[in-house]
Amino acid sequence: MKRILGMLSLLLIVVLGLIACSTGTGEAMLEDTAWILESYGEPGNLQAVIADTEITAEFASAEETVKGSAGCNSYFGSYELKGSQLSIPGPIGATEMYCMEPEGVMDQEQEYLAVLQLAESYEIDGDELQINCGSQVLIFKSD
Repeated sequence: MKRILGMLSLLLIVVLGLIACSTGTGEAMLEDTAWILESYGEPGNLQAVIADTEITAEFASAEETVKGSAGCNSYFGSYELKGSQLSIPGPIGATEMYCMEPEGVMDQEQEYLAVLQLAESYEIDGDELQINCGSQVLIFKSD
């Protein structure tokens, strides 16, 4: 009986240790997290997202697809991960609505989708995701 209790205690310690390791970082994961774009452009010259628009991204691990709102239209495409390397081989599909307000939303959407397709790598720091896209970056916060 003591042997069984000892084994159960050991098993409980291992399980609790695994749970603590997996949730203790407080850092979001790229996949299966809702991300909201905060700014984009060249580092040192970032543009904020136009007020009253929301650009989102979710990297769905089960389907290996990225999807979200580009500000007016919904978009979707495939992605590939190798460590911190991220690629979106394209083409990215999108619905075809036209939004007139707020002013500039369609230009912002086209720029976002073009930059997203250039994704090369990503970094996560706490609840912030930076996708490096050639000479430009996309900065997201987790939802």
